[in-house]
Amino acid sequence: MNQKNQILSIKEFVDSNENNLLINQVNDEVAIFYLGVLKYYANNKDIKISNNSLSEDVLNDQDLFGTKTIQTYNITNAKKIDIILDTHAKKVIFTDYKNYKRLSSKLNSINGYQFEKDVFFFIRNELNINNDELLDYCKHNPALLFSETSKFLINSNHYSSDHYLIEDRNHILDIRKLIFENKKNKINIQILYQNIKKEAEYKKLSFLTY
Repeated sequence: MNQKNQILSIKEFVDSNENNLLINQVNDEVAIFYLGVLKYYANNKDIKISNNSLSEDVLNDQDLFGTKTIQTYNITNAKKIDIILDTHAKKVIFTDYKNYKRLSSKLNSINGYQFEKDVFFFIRNELNINNDELLDYCKHNPALLFSETSKFLINSNHYSSDHYLIEDRNHILDIRKLIFENKKNKINIQILYQNIKKEAEYKKLSFLTY
């Protein structure tokens, strides 16, 4: 299946009769970005997004009150994915690259590794925002795109992104490398504890910023 603009593919899927959309989520942040895009277009069409567990039970595409619904799943088990794909409900499956590669030629699919291009297109063409600082920030922090663009739209004249969050993420990566090296070599319990504690502190600060 030829890949076209991925943001427009999501937009068209929401309003189409197609039942299946597969998204290679890459990581949690990228998955949150694409889920946000899905919700954005679904809200415009008064369509409900229902987040499911790993259960194989899939609801119908309408609830008892006639509300159109899109089911979303986060699954990497190939057998469960195949079972869910065979159901009638309209659904989006977030999965890993292995399943994406296996199914992308057969299904409407979104490659999460192209998320930077999709972030750019969504902000510029769908939200009609042209701000390089905002674009750069959202490419580094795709999970925060909707909160950041909302902040920009409220007060675009005084917008300033939070560069400290990017720095904190780099600190976390450095700390994780230290933890890995400490585990791989002779373990020093005190140093390992200090590094884990430091990572937890940065994560807490990042969460509070969000």
